[in-house]
Amino acid sequence: MTKDKEFIIIAEFANEGNFRSILTTKFNEIRWTDKIDTLFSSSFGLRRFHNLGYCHKDFHSGNILQHDHSSFISDFGLSRPADEQKSNGKVYGVLPYIAPEVLNGEPYTKASDIYSFGVFMAELSSGNPPFYDKKHDFSLSLAICNGLRPDFGKGTPEFYKILAYRCMNANPDQRPTVGELNDIFEFWKLSNDGYYRYEKEYEYGYYWREIKEAFEEANKEIPNISTSYKKNPDAIYISRAFTFSNLPKPINSPLITSYLENDENNEGIIH
Repeated sequence: MTKDKEFIIIAEFANEGNFRSILTTKFNEIRWTDKIDTLFSSSFGLRRFHNLGYCHKDFHSGNILQHDHSSFISDFGLSRPADEQKSNGKVYGVLPYIAPEVLNGEPYTKASDIYSFGVFMAELSSGNPPFYDKKHDFSLSLAICNGLRPDFGKGTPEFYKILAYRCMNANPDQRPTVGELNDIFEFWKLSNDGYYRYEKEYEYGYYWREIKEAFEEANKEIPNISTSYKKNPDAIYISRAFTFSNLPKPINSPLITSYLENDENNEGIIH
């Protein structure tokens, strides 16, 4: 469908819908192998987009579509070249996914997309929309700048949390690139599939069998994770314009700092 008189876009219909609706209705049916497949394919799409020199600027679960077991990124209405910045003083997007430096008035960058990706990783783990119990207003933006991040589901592997927290690092310069993410998810995907031939195949700080066993253990907890929650009526998951002022410089919470320090001390998973 189109309202434009000059251009018509014809696109394939995503027969499984978007991930926000999938997590709401089918979370307990989704194994960790499926989650990693989703992260691999969506990071691959974002990697291609970043390689073209663009930022998505509206990355969230409602814009990730599923079609025949493959995931695709959609809705490029806010997308712009990475070196093109608007200066109208407004921030656009779904508040829980907006990087703290953007809330604080800094230019949007590819690293800001990575922050949004980390929030999606947490949502994929828990099955719940980020900050569903809070008003999406100035108070939440203040809390995010002060280090508040979404929760993870029970049984989530520690190395998964470390990577997500690196994505959600308050310092955008210390977040991984989408290329690094895509390579890590490929290793996790191949590990889950038992692809590696040698028992001691080792990447990103772990042997492949350790990865496989951790996700198998995490699968056991999925039936125990409740997906029933009471959403705050002012928790809004559609893109909007925000204008914030007097926000503090973004920082990491003590919890995130401890995860990142532990990652550094153990040579991490993406060094």
